[in-house]
Amino acid sequence: MAETRKSTAKKAGRSAATDTFSAHVLAFLDRLTDGAGKALLTRINNQNADMEAIVREIASGAAVEELVKLVRTGTEAAGSTWVTQADYDYVGLPPEAADCDFRSGFDTYLRERLGKRADGFATIFEALDRHEAPFIIETGCLRVPRNWDGDGQSTFQFDWYARERQGRVMTIDVNPQSIDSARRACSSVTSTILNDSVATLDALGAAGMGPAALIYLDSFDLDLDNPMPSAIHHAMELMAARRLLGPGTILCIDDFDVAPLGPGGKGLIVDRFLHTIRTEVLYSGYQKVWRISE
Repeated sequence: MAETRKSTAKKAGRSAATDTFSAHVLAFLDRLTDGAGKALLTRINNQNADMEAIVREIASGAAVEELVKLVRTGTEAAGSTWVTQADYDYVGLPPEAADCDFRSGFDTYLRERLGKRADGFATIFEALDRHEAPFIIETGCLRVPRNWDGDGQSTFQFDWYARERQGRVMTIDVNPQSIDSARRACSSVTSTILNDSVATLDALGAAGMGPAALIYLDSFDLDLDNPMPSAIHHAMELMAARRLLGPGTILCIDDFDVAPLGPGGKGLIVDRFLHTIRTEVLYSGYQKVWRISE
């Protein structure tokens, strides 16, 4: 009888330990997925689970982005909402801009600052209005704060728009300083990826992350004396992003019609390719914007 009681006690102890471990694992996964730990655990337990895809999904999620910001800034989670919110002052906008909806903010504060890119961005956001919870992918992120006319501060714009539309943004750059700048400017809606854009776009497509509502290609600076390397790179990005495209996906390339080169720029090869397939040109100027036919 004594042995039976000991055996029962051992089983009870093991069960309690297992329950505690399971609870800790679930709490851990909840923290990494903003409360979706149980669903994630179910996926992990599936014998056919693609672990690489799951890891990439977690790494690019808003919850991990929030944790990265907290760790990099040395800020405790309590009372640190500023770390996960957009920083309007950092990009040169007045405090009252934070109280505006995106459309009012664009018309009141952004358009006048965007110069040659104003009409292109206006076209992009009008086209994005057709997408629910838009998924936006950008290559080449915000690097110099307040440089609206020079760079367009696109990452900040996409972050503001996505917050309002319950969307999400992924921005990819190989420069750690640019990544840090984008992190500071944007909210946790935006995930930053420090990596080569071509390899990352291919990996995101392989992980089934698409289709994207917008793919904004603006990496590899344009050399006016030798534009072809940048044009080739952006063509490679488009090929890498093939699985992220779907009917209605908006595609934009910056630095398209640049004096004294004229039309082409970063998008010289991409433009020729898209002309041969079913795409609709929404805007052509300093930027060029297409939509994949539905």
